[in-house]
Amino acid sequence: MKRKLLVLFLVMSLVLSLLAGCGGDTSTSGEEDTTNGTGEDKSDTPKEVVIGLAGDAYSLDPYPLNETLTNAINNHLYDSLIEPDKDLQPVPALAEDWNVSEDAKVWTFYLRKGVKFHNGNDFTADDVIYSFDRSKVDMSAFKYCLSTVESYKKVDDYTVEVITKDPNALLLAHLKDLMILDKETCEGKDDEWIALNPNGTGRYKFVEHVRGDRVVFERNNNFWGELPEATKVTFKPITNEGTRTANMMSGAVDLIVDVPVRDVDMLKTQDNITIASIPSLRVIYLNLAGWTDNPSPDADMPLEAPDGSNPLKSIKVREAIYRAINEDEIISKIMNGYAIPATTYIPEGFNGYNPDVERLEFNPDLAEELLDEAGYPRQSDGHRFTITLDASNDRYVNDGDIATAIASYLEKVGIKVNLNLMSRSIFFTYIGSTNKEGDNSHFLMSGWADSGGESALMGLDMVYSMSQDGYIKDGYGGVNRGYYQNPDIDELIDKAMATAETEERDQLMQQVWKMAADDISYIPLHFQKDLYAHNDKIKYHPRKSKYVYAWDVEFLQ
Repeated sequence: MKRKLLVLFLVMSLVLSLLAGCGGDTSTSGEEDTTNGTGEDKSDTPKEVVIGLAGDAYSLDPYPLNETLTNAINNHLYDSLIEPDKDLQPVPALAEDWNVSEDAKVWTFYLRKGVKFHNGNDFTADDVIYSFDRSKVDMSAFKYCLSTVESYKKVDDYTVEVITKDPNALLLAHLKDLMILDKETCEGKDDEWIALNPNGTGRYKFVEHVRGDRVVFERNNNFWGELPEATKVTFKPITNEGTRTANMMSGAVDLIVDVPVRDVDMLKTQDNITIASIPSLRVIYLNLAGWTDNPSPDADMPLEAPDGSNPLKSIKVREAIYRAINEDEIISKIMNGYAIPATTYIPEGFNGYNPDVERLEFNPDLAEELLDEAGYPRQSDGHRFTITLDASNDRYVNDGDIATAIASYLEKVGIKVNLNLMSRSIFFTYIGSTNKEGDNSHFLMSGWADSGGESALMGLDMVYSMSQDGYIKDGYGGVNRGYYQNPDIDELIDKAMATAETEERDQLMQQVWKMAADDISYIPLHFQKDLYAHNDKIKYHPRKSKYVYAWDVEFLQ
């Protein structure tokens, strides 16, 4: 039955109704006005946009790292079978249609014909199968996308069948993340070669990548869909916040992402600069490895307690850490008010969000009492135990300052903190599953966002049981870096993933987030507010997902 998803995916309509109006009005489909309101066709007029980002693309191979900045850049080069529109709804991309069996286990995708890769090769089902296979190799950060899939096969050159292990009402939300590579180009090549020779079907073609300086694309005029207005896009990685602001004010860039919160008021005074803001789906949080005896055997600065134990195994210690952190002060003084306190991983409006989960109150005196009760009194040097906090210092808004503040709060209640700040290029490798020596980080600050509108997907990634030695269930719990384990939660998530009814899935996931909060399986900090600045040459329409796309730039001059 074509588009069975109209029934099975009421969740997507829920997201539309709850979140509509939060983002811009730029669409990736429909008729394009190429006249700029003048009546004169400007479609062939060269239009370049220069965008200042907070960092560089990790790789132009779309599989090694699942990170917003890198993914957004690669989405200019590559397409997926389906893609989310500006309201997070799934719309056809390389798959122009699909259907699903009555039991929600057999999916059939009908591929778009006549699509060419940038080098002229034809897009077919072979490229989909090759890309699916590559998403499952050790280096891939996208194993979760097919974690619920039993098998897949090519039916003919333009048809692919996917069979899930169990009924899966949310498969599209994962397949949107898998970018399609050209089998003919990539097969037999190593990962480095693929990264240096990107070849997709996307709206833009690769021109050059000068690491640390620029990534340059030109419009793919043979793109299968609507052509973007910008004929050339240059991404400039500008990791230093002050330099990013200076580039905006000098006119060196047309748009900057992650406007430093301390510079917002100053930029607002500039006549030719506009600030655009949108509530973020991204939560900043702390993972605590409280479900392992030895959380960090290979780390340079392991966790140390006088009795050799892992303090994080005690829920009283986890609660003490939570209560020792003054999140309101972080938002006020470090984020300049541009953040919202988080109670769970889940943004309000997502299916499964539980309004009954509340933050633990900041109370350093109670934190001290809890640490004493847990058996970690202050020693002669005033410290109870030593812990290493791993964090990035150039990925999230003021991440280094936030991590420094957290270390200070914990020091005040007697926890000695070794602060291990890293650039994003090192950080994600250090905490990632591909780093067998460094993936045992026992206490880390990171961020996560999911544009699917479904908390079941976030539960599958973030609180499904994970072992320090690897997956308990293949592909599940890939971002559960605290090694949290709760079989009851696993069972609820499994049920939610197999449940087509939106309300039933909502109730299952509300239970999950209450249980995870009660276990203090992680410590939520805040949701960022996404801030952008652009000049008067353009207007930028930001997305809820924070993916920065050149086709969301409207030229005014």
